[in-house]
Amino acid sequence: MTNFTRILPGFKGTYITVGGLFVLLASSMLFRGIPENMAQFNVPSEILNAPHYLDAMWWTYSHMLILGLVIGLIGILAEGVKLKVWMSRLLLMANLYYVFLDVRSSDSALGNGLYEGEASLIPAIIGSVITLLFLQLVVRDLWRGKA
Repeated sequence: MTNFTRILPGFKGTYITVGGLFVLLASSMLFRGIPENMAQFNVPSEILNAPHYLDAMWWTYSHMLILGLVIGLIGILAEGVKLKVWMSRLLLMANLYYVFLDVRSSDSALGNGLYEGEASLIPAIIGSVITLLFLQLVVRDLWRGKA
């Protein structure tokens, strides 16, 4: 177990990394432009330019940016084993759900092809890495016997 804990980041490192990744990804989507970014998934132009779609995407990426800030701040300020253990469990479950949604919408054998092309797997891959980071914290806590 000691090699396992030496290679992977602990609570603070995981939360700051994930929070920073959320902020970076969301802000890049917002600053580069939603229609331009979503075009790589072959979303039809009439949908890309629809006010309701743009509003929904602005909400989604604004929410992701705020979540990233909150996750990073938790990583910096959280004290107490109980809070850290339960936050890691909650974020593991949330990210498992997000990965499910990303895979479901991807252009893959497991997806429905809502978003087309190889780029449609990028969110699922990034989400899987984030999920694994939270999983290793949960496994580490279970290994140490923390509730």
